[in-house]
Amino acid sequence: MHTRAGLAVAVLMCVAVVSSAVLAQGSTASKLYTLTITVEGMDSNAGNLGILIFTNSKGWPEDRQAALKDIAVPAQQGTQKVTVQLPAGNYAIALIHDVNKNHKLDKNFLGMPKEQWGMSNNPHATIKAPPIEKAMFTLDADKEVTIKLQK
Repeated sequence: MHTRAGLAVAVLMCVAVVSSAVLAQGSTASKLYTLTITVEGMDSNAGNLGILIFTNSKGWPEDRQAALKDIAVPAQQGTQKVTVQLPAGNYAIALIHDVNKNHKLDKNFLGMPKEQWGMSNNPHATIKAPPIEKAMFTLDADKEVTIKLQK
């Protein structure tokens, strides 16, 4: 009788050790970091700040369905901070001051933006949007990214 009880205790201890190892392994694989996005130069409180976070070039920089995250928050004139939790990885951010809340960057007949926009790493745009590689950054710890709005 004692050997059965001892065996049962040993089996339960092994299961507990294996379970805790699996849980610990899972928690490190899905560790989230806080990304703080600081947006500078918002013209007004009108509309929303639209933020798209991408992990690859598919849909960059305007396709909301291709983005990993699609965030819209009320615009705040001047400087505004938005935080998001993400796992470690490589990301690029595209954002707009969506004054009319139509979820897109409005452009004039020449294709030039009529609303403020910005990207991580603050690349300079010429005739077309900069490639995603110019906006990519690595998140491997809590991080703050500052984006200056352009027009």
